[in-house]
Amino acid sequence: MEAFLILWFLIGVVLFLIATCELYTLKTGVPTVTSLPSIRKKMVAILKKEEARRGAQRPLTILDLGSGTGKLTLEIGRALPAAHVTGLEISITPFLISKIRRWLWRILWRVTNVDYKREDFWLYDLSSVDVVVLYINGAIRDRMAEKLKKELPSGALIISNETHLPNWEPIKTQSAGLLKLKIVTYRQKR
Repeated sequence: MEAFLILWFLIGVVLFLIATCELYTLKTGVPTVTSLPSIRKKMVAILKKEEARRGAQRPLTILDLGSGTGKLTLEIGRALPAAHVTGLEISITPFLISKIRRWLWRILWRVTNVDYKREDFWLYDLSSVDVVVLYINGAIRDRMAEKLKKELPSGALIISNETHLPNWEPIKTQSAGLLKLKIVTYRQKR
């Protein structure tokens, strides 16, 4: 009987977590979707090239807009230990998962340069960001393109998973993985 109650409790917790993700999807219009490993690997490679291109001026400030459960931000932080990596996530469940993951990665791989903020990315100031990483859907693409154009400093890099930003000219489009998903990079010009 006790095992049965524990099982129902766990099912209830899982259903609650799913419901909170769906609630924020309805609220924001943006679902919680994880980037595939091949995409994450390619994005990290692009970031390493950007870090090398900039040299030792100062550490890169990298922002993941809608960081979900934190997989990409932690992989970036591990690959670029001098960078400052911040993940923004408004949905409570993925945000909490990312905080737990960060704690584990600090212990296991000594990743200490990643932080997560539970903030709405529409209200976040992008004026001191060197690189923005994002995976957004078409519903907010136009508005996001405007925000990036208005707020990013000159020379900032945008790495977009499968999203073409209107009124932005890509500097490079690459494919990754078996599905040949697109990674589009842009550079802010002023």
